[in-house]
Amino acid sequence: MRQYQTLIMIALMVVAFYFLIMRPQRKRQQAIQRTMNELTPGTRVLLNSGIFGTVLAVGDRQALIELAPGVELTVLKQAIARVATDADEDTFVDEDDDDDLEEAFDQPDGVEPVGPVDQSQPESQPNTAPEEPTADPYRPSSTYAGPDVEPGPEQQRPSSN
Repeated sequence: MRQYQTLIMIALMVVAFYFLIMRPQRKRQQAIQRTMNELTPGTRVLLNSGIFGTVLAVGDRQALIELAPGVELTVLKQAIARVATDADEDTFVDEDDDDDLEEAFDQPDGVEPVGPVDQSQPESQPNTAPEEPTADPYRPSSTYAGPDVEPGPEQQRPSSN
């Protein structure tokens, strides 16, 4: 009798595994496949990367998505997460507050700068020679290139004294 209980427990675990894991996964795959087959031009979709777009054309493995007017992107069909709904997308309201910001940045030409201005220096700087580059502290001072490289005229091999 004890042997049958063990076999029944194993059978129940297999059945539970099927109903809890395998069956829902198969249903999800079928739903995704059905969605990919129903894609038509004009459908608004959400990509796995979070980008919204409108389907322009659908091929066997790829889809042509329009992100904005004149901006097209070719993606694999697997990159399409789902058909976008109204709840997925936010509605942006164009407010008049933006005009106030633009006016704040458009200052008239007669505005004086804030703070002291040093007027003692001439406006044009005299031409000066460029500064010499400073030595790189991370570069070795030796110009030895290695055993396999022939030294150039400016390179020296270390002496083996």
